[in-house]
Amino acid sequence: MNALIAHKRRAAVIIVALTVLLLLPGAFAASVEAGLTFTLSVEPSSLTAPGTVTVSARVSNAGEEDITVPLSLKDPDGRLVTSFGDGGSLFPLKSGQSMPWQGQYQVSQAQLDEGKLVYTLNYNKTDAQGNIVEHNLPATAEIAFAGERVALKVTRTITPEVVRRTGEVTILYDLVNQGNVPLTNIQVRENRLISTRIQTVASLAPGESGQVTFSKKSPTADLTSSAQVTYRQEGERTTQQVTIAPVQIPLARPALNYTLTSDKQQVNIGETATLTLTLRNAGNISYSNVTVTDPLLGEVFSNLTIPAGQTVERTKEVTLNETTTFKFTLNLQDNTGVTQQEVVPDLKVSAYAEGQMLRLNLILTASRDSISEIPGDITFDLVVTNDSNNEAKSIRIVHGGQDIYTINVLAPGQSMTVSRDYKLSQAGKFRFSAVATDVQDTQMTFESNTLDIAYVAPTVAPTREVVVTPDPLVTLTPVPQDFAQDSASAGARNALFIASLAVGVLFGLSLILFAISSVARARARAKSNAAYDSFEVSGTRDYTAPPTETPAETAAEATPEGAKEPGEAAEPITLPHEKYLAQKGEAAKGDTAPVAPPPASDDGGSSYRLTREDSQPAGKLDDSDADSEPRKRRATRRKDGDE
Repeated sequence: MNALIAHKRRAAVIIVALTVLLLLPGAFAASVEAGLTFTLSVEPSSLTAPGTVTVSARVSNAGEEDITVPLSLKDPDGRLVTSFGDGGSLFPLKSGQSMPWQGQYQVSQAQLDEGKLVYTLNYNKTDAQGNIVEHNLPATAEIAFAGERVALKVTRTITPEVVRRTGEVTILYDLVNQGNVPLTNIQVRENRLISTRIQTVASLAPGESGQVTFSKKSPTADLTSSAQVTYRQEGERTTQQVTIAPVQIPLARPALNYTLTSDKQQVNIGETATLTLTLRNAGNISYSNVTVTDPLLGEVFSNLTIPAGQTVERTKEVTLNETTTFKFTLNLQDNTGVTQQEVVPDLKVSAYAEGQMLRLNLILTASRDSISEIPGDITFDLVVTNDSNNEAKSIRIVHGGQDIYTINVLAPGQSMTVSRDYKLSQAGKFRFSAVATDVQDTQMTFESNTLDIAYVAPTVAPTREVVVTPDPLVTLTPVPQDFAQDSASAGARNALFIASLAVGVLFGLSLILFAISSVARARARAKSNAAYDSFEVSGTRDYTAPPTETPAETAAEATPEGAKEPGEAAEPITLPHEKYLAQKGEAAKGDTAPVAPPPASDDGGSSYRLTREDSQPAGKLDDSDADSEPRKRRATRRKDGDE
């Protein structure tokens, strides 16, 4: 019994210890937050330019519990300070204990402009759910900038964001001197498509601000705003510049579409219908603070925002006690500064007393659920049933926007089947509609179910098995060795015979060409000789000109064969004209009249008749022979010279 009691006591102690351990992390975390302090200071506290400062930090545990979790220190750039504690980690930190730290830090111009340095003490703690959470304890030290700081802040405001063709856009520039020296001659240049005028602010003292405004009326296209701001420090000649990034100011292109629909076109009196307003903004204009009103419902929606390029839907449930036509009106305010109203197309929802509502049920079937050829034949059967308590008249069956049949009257509960044959040019979804007018002269539309007709390629007939006939076996007999050698010798002999035949043919052709050329040369030589003779015969002589031949040549040519050599007594030569005169004298011997002697010429001789150059000697040579002999000798000399 005592052993059992002791065992229960030990179990109770273990449970209590576990409970304490589970609660201890939360208690420790609370003690860390309650007793941990972190302070920071820098020396010097002001700089005239970026430089190095000495940072002093102190971490203290003012709580009653020791801090046993590691503590780490990070500089303003988020880097771990490894000189803090042991390699960047400090633990434990007992109750009432303080740990100082001192180090160097390089201050940047941005930190001088900000005027402070922030160090962070990091540690982890466990929350009530047992999760480890990282905590940061920051400390700030102020540092002042004692040097000259030149800083001009430029802020641009464009109104409106989108401009209409008949509107005006205004661009405002706020100029703030954030430095500690005066600025002068501040000039702002806007894009030339907006304004060509340069606006100037004479001067801005430290902390002072100024404004310049540009405007553009009735733009015809998108605009681009991009400014350049130049200024000088007072007393300096150097010009500094600030460039404002370009931003587009689009031309307004409104395209807001709106529709009002209902989940029910007809209801019984007292039933509800859900109205859906769809606002589709396809333009580049944004609308805000939009309100929607209706003459019967009052304000339906308010404070709507329709961003450019987005679609907004809102629903409204209404209870109908009578047939109602809803007329929604949109009050729009866009970001071009224009406020306008738009009227949504009317929506009629019919409310009927019990038994007055027209209900038609349409069931569509097809003769096949697929086609295997294009176009494919198919038959659609549409069963139209009147499920209402009243007659349905003039029911138009519609498919693809075309009326295909009209049912004159359909009594309550009566059905009628409409069949139509079609040739489908493609697969797809098919549905028919029925349009009828109810007792309130409201045109109602009823839809059938949808049939999905697919296209299935026809199955190809199985291919007959091809019977393969093997080729006959070919047996090759080896050729004897002596037969192969004889075949090679015969081939060589055939080649030599063909070559010899070709050489013989070429030789024969050469002989024929040589003979032809020899005959041609002989004929050409004969024609050449004949040409020389023709030249001699056809030539003319001038007997009045002095002779061109030497006396020796003339004597040689005039001496006929058989003539005497010089020194021998020559027979007297009778000249042609003397012969003529002698013949004439003999003919006139019988005439008694005296004949006058010929007149004397200037040369002291008698006048001569013209005769041939080669006169005949007294030896009575024939004129033709005497004339042709010198010509033959000259032709012979020319021929010998040519050869």
